Amino acid sequence: MDNTLFNLAFTAKEIQLVFKRFVTDLSVDVPTEAMGILLAVYYKSDLIQQDIAEIVKKDKSAVLRHIDNLEKKGLLQRTIAANDRRRNIISITDEGKQFIYEINDRANELFSVLSEGLSSIDVEMFNKMLNHIRSKAKTV
Repeated sequence: MDNTLFNLAFTAKEIQLVFKRFVTDLSVDVPTEAMGILLAVYYKSDLIQQDIAEIVKKDKSAVLRHIDNLEKKGLLQRTIAANDRRRNIISITDEGKQFIYEINDRANELFSVLSEGLSSIDVEMFNKMLNHIRSKAKTV
């Protein structure tokens, strides 16, 4: 039996754990599970809770809990949609943007360590394979 998928899963988990150590001393403590929500709002701009849940592939109630916590930490804010008062628009604050910059710096630092000894062609091919596998996984 080919163990590639297990290898990929265990590698992803190991990277997640080491990344957690790389960001422990940042100005704000954000759980790893909430990081995807913060990144989604940063990259996609103003979103509603449903959109965020679809992007991060999490239950709406779990997303809401994370949004509440991120809002308390000053990283996200809610505003009522002008065209539908039942909808909240979730956007990132200036503090949230600053936190993302810190996270990106740490992620780049970690990637430099992890990819040491690989050529730029190796990294490019690895990204191409990951994109292909992710694309195929979406169709299964």
